[in-house]
Amino acid sequence: IEADPPNPNVGEGLKVRCFLINVDPFSLYRVQLLWSIKRNGLDRDFRILAYGGSVRDTLSGRVSARKESEEVYEIVFRPIQESDTGVVRCELANTEAQVKADRTINVHVPPSIISITSDLQVTAGDEVTLNCAASGNPMPLIMWVRDGQEYPTSYSSVYKIDQVSKEDRGLYKCVAQQQTEQKQSAEAVVNIFVDFAPTVTCEQEIIIQVPNINADAEITCIAEAYPMNVLKWEFSQGNTNVRKAIAIGEHYRIDTNVAADSIDSRYSSRLTVKGVTQADFGKYTLIVMDESKRQAYYMYLLFCIKS
Repeated sequence: IEADPPNPNVGEGLKVRCFLINVDPFSLYRVQLLWSIKRNGLDRDFRILAYGGSVRDTLSGRVSARKESEEVYEIVFRPIQESDTGVVRCELANTEAQVKADRTINVHVPPSIISITSDLQVTAGDEVTLNCAASGNPMPLIMWVRDGQEYPTSYSSVYKIDQVSKEDRGLYKCVAQQQTEQKQSAEAVVNIFVDFAPTVTCEQEIIIQVPNINADAEITCIAEAYPMNVLKWEFSQGNTNVRKAIAIGEHYRIDTNVAADSIDSRYSSRLTVKGVTQADFGKYTLIVMDESKRQAYYMYLLFCIKS
């Protein structure tokens, strides 16, 4: 008995052929070949499908049979279903001794993601558990891969972070991969949004500039807050503590961009003071605030020395 293809994919056609040996064409008794199937998890015993080329059970119209010759019989499943996984048997029904042959049918089913944890909004320090379930035959291996990383972070259907931090925010991909020659796989993603206290970091604290030579001064900072609600620059002149908002115009330029490796939470902001004069001596402060009204700020000192 042989199957073509040996390991069919779900939805394909499957042909099983049974070859009889030493058939006596002059025998008084005609060969009576019986086809039956025992499907894993569905049939307690073998279920009769056909006698020779006469079909008795079509499995909802998917099975046909024919007698090719006195020595060769075949039965065809079109299309094959996952539920057909099991054992197909051909046997001689009119012999005193039991003459039979079995063929195990293993229907390959591509992997698919059944369920995955929905996107999460968490607070820094929380415990996070991601779950992913997949199906397929053979059963796929499940792994977790962080967005932007080449290698898996975990080989398990469950991925756990004991204390989540802002560095853990981002996309996590669940990959279900069958360990077969074709390496078929399926994937789905979950996004972790982390609520954390705002932060501001800058390249330096003090800028020294010569005034009245038409030179510009630049201040660059990185601000992080999620969700970002306020990002603004303020200036206090000289040694005073009275700050006033800086507006974009002829004297100031502000360039703010979302960092490419962030999820709308990491911003690069550059303040340019054009044509620095002695009046620009003072403190420049970048203030960021999230929707919870938590804020962080960083103060720059711009020293103007006489030319």
